[in-house]
Amino acid sequence: MIPETTSYRRLLLALCVVWVLLNFNVLFMGRVLPWDAIDQFYPTVYFNAHALRSGQWPWWNPYIYGGYAQIGDPQGMMFSPLLMAWMVLRAEPGAVWFCWGVLLHLLLGGAAMLDLLRRHGANALGCLVGATVFMAGGVAASRLEHTPIVIAYAYVPVVLLALRYLLSRPSIGFGCLLGFAAGAMVTQLVQVTYLFVLMIAAYGAVAVVRQWSAVTVAQRRALAMAMAVALVVALVVGLPQLAFSWAAMSLSNRNALPLSFATVGSLDLRTFAFLVHPNAFNAQRDLAHSPVDVIEGFLYIGVVPLLALFGLKRAWSDGATRRTLVFFGAVAVAASLYMLGTHTPLYGWLYAWLPGLVHFRRPADAAYLLNFALAFVSGIAASRIDLQSRRELTVLLVVATAWLAVLAASMHHGSSFVCVAVAAFALWRLRKPGSDWRAAVWLMAVLVADYRSLNLNGTFNEGGDGAARFARHPAVRYLSQQLSSGQVGMADRITTTNTNTNWDNTVIVTGMSSTQGYNPLRYALYETWYGPRESSSVPAVGVPYNVSPTNRLDDLLGVRYVVVGHRTDLPPYTPPPQHHMVQAGRDVDIWRRETAYPRFLNPTLSRSLAVDEWPAVSDFEATDFATTLWLTPRDNDDFVVGRATSLSCGGIVDARVRASTHTRIDLLTRSTEAGWVVAGELDYPGWEAELDGIPLAVHRANGMFRAVCVPAGDHSLSFVFHPWHLVAYAWRRQFGTPGTPGS
Repeated sequence: MIPETTSYRRLLLALCVVWVLLNFNVLFMGRVLPWDAIDQFYPTVYFNAHALRSGQWPWWNPYIYGGYAQIGDPQGMMFSPLLMAWMVLRAEPGAVWFCWGVLLHLLLGGAAMLDLLRRHGANALGCLVGATVFMAGGVAASRLEHTPIVIAYAYVPVVLLALRYLLSRPSIGFGCLLGFAAGAMVTQLVQVTYLFVLMIAAYGAVAVVRQWSAVTVAQRRALAMAMAVALVVALVVGLPQLAFSWAAMSLSNRNALPLSFATVGSLDLRTFAFLVHPNAFNAQRDLAHSPVDVIEGFLYIGVVPLLALFGLKRAWSDGATRRTLVFFGAVAVAASLYMLGTHTPLYGWLYAWLPGLVHFRRPADAAYLLNFALAFVSGIAASRIDLQSRRELTVLLVVATAWLAVLAASMHHGSSFVCVAVAAFALWRLRKPGSDWRAAVWLMAVLVADYRSLNLNGTFNEGGDGAARFARHPAVRYLSQQLSSGQVGMADRITTTNTNTNWDNTVIVTGMSSTQGYNPLRYALYETWYGPRESSSVPAVGVPYNVSPTNRLDDLLGVRYVVVGHRTDLPPYTPPPQHHMVQAGRDVDIWRRETAYPRFLNPTLSRSLAVDEWPAVSDFEATDFATTLWLTPRDNDDFVVGRATSLSCGGIVDARVRASTHTRIDLLTRSTEAGWVVAGELDYPGWEAELDGIPLAVHRANGMFRAVCVPAGDHSLSFVFHPWHLVAYAWRRQFGTPGTPGS
């Protein structure tokens, strides 16, 4: 075995080399993390960072879904401390810079894994194997696209290591460290976080119970104080994201998901074939037609870690190590059962019993727990390989070479045989005795070559910089020049149809405002009236109030241009007669709409409906919204006040935009009598109106918009988004007395 005197500095340097080799194309060759990482999450994080660098609050994102409560997005990463700190370092952080930030989180987690495994008795080889499996084994390689999950996963060993430090030396400082790490992990409100919180709670409970009986009363008090500090710090860091996301989800289309939604995200028993064969079912070579989802179910951790598991028999003889193996073995079993989802009765029982599970749809996320457990167990097992035994190393490398040859042959790609060559060369180099470190380096070389050939070979981990290509697209350049309504800071909007996913969220990076976007979480009111898509990969849901050819809500949202893609997998779409083509391109055409309204209207007539009363579709379509508004009250108070106000509110108002930011719009109004000002902006809780600095009632109008009655005279009218008022509204709605305002 490798002597325990191997320094942590040397191990960390070796791990950094491994990290660079595994991610070289993304780090240095202009490649980026694939799919959702660039199409959905990079634009989101870019918006957060760019807004802060521009001196604006990023609470409200005006660029997607007609306006989006970015602060309440569970996957928005606005409060992710290290990622946001990294992104604000540059005024214009590109996609490659973003990918560096994500991968640095994995390196941070790997570095913590090194020390954590050392504290659990692993030697240098075991630490490196375990940390590498953690960083790039299984779904850690195949699901790099899911940025919030990757970041949450990266914090897990940091939290466990901070807990170990606190238990060994209880203090306020270590309590703060544990609290910050736990809070930072909790800011990623994804199912992986939820599951790892349960695992960490169990790990901490076992560790604290064992510690409690072995220390003095004074040490117990110190431990209790440190744990209390950790809890407070974790709440300070994590509570804002929890509170805002809870509020936003209560108003969303996904307040709860039926159990049936989890079926699609459940893995079946065939998935376990990926443990030993990364191209089982020819899945890597043909992602679209594989009978098993290789991206969500990729479990392959490498030949060396798998062969190292034969060392578990030796590890079992040590009592302390045995307890660790039992714990992570239980985690592996529980994760395996959970990720099978609705294919077993267990998940249905958990769905009914475990609080919070109704918000998640993908049991396959538990594969991250399995990979973490396998990383820990394989690291401990690898520590029991006798690196001085020529026979043991020879057998291991002969089997590894043969195994890798079979796997590489199934890939039908010449570069896959690099791992075979490296394994054969390592076998030749280790034919003579040498130092333990030398043997460890060659075994790690085999593991790195294995991962580069079969895990991180471009199938899952990289793609072209679609965001940069999108910014250079002729249609994007044209729209960037044309999109302006003539009002300060209030550009016209676009909508898209038959486009690819880069037209969803990437518009954020170019500053274009769209009625569409890419997010599974959307405002329920907007979902009901407008019917946006989850993304361009998902079919649109037809709604009666915004159907072609009239598209009246597009008119009210100020949609000036329609981007029509040339996709062959969807029925062709030709805009109605009130559109005309202004640019034809290779993959998209741009059509201009002449029926779009200005962003602020001054109707002089009003029609009042009761709460939950819907206008007739034909009447709504025939309405001239420049002269008439529909009062569609959100609750009884809005109904009573709005109807009374409408009796004396019908004057002509001159409203001009004076200034606009993401969270505030300032107007100057002038009128001789009270009149309506209707904003082409969503009536979303937290958005409030002020007239000369005094609160002014906001009424829901035209289904989903904001309207105010402005008194006669010259005034300063402001619409301001207050995030904590959103939380207060959701609280009253959820826990208030009967009759509390609804959504």
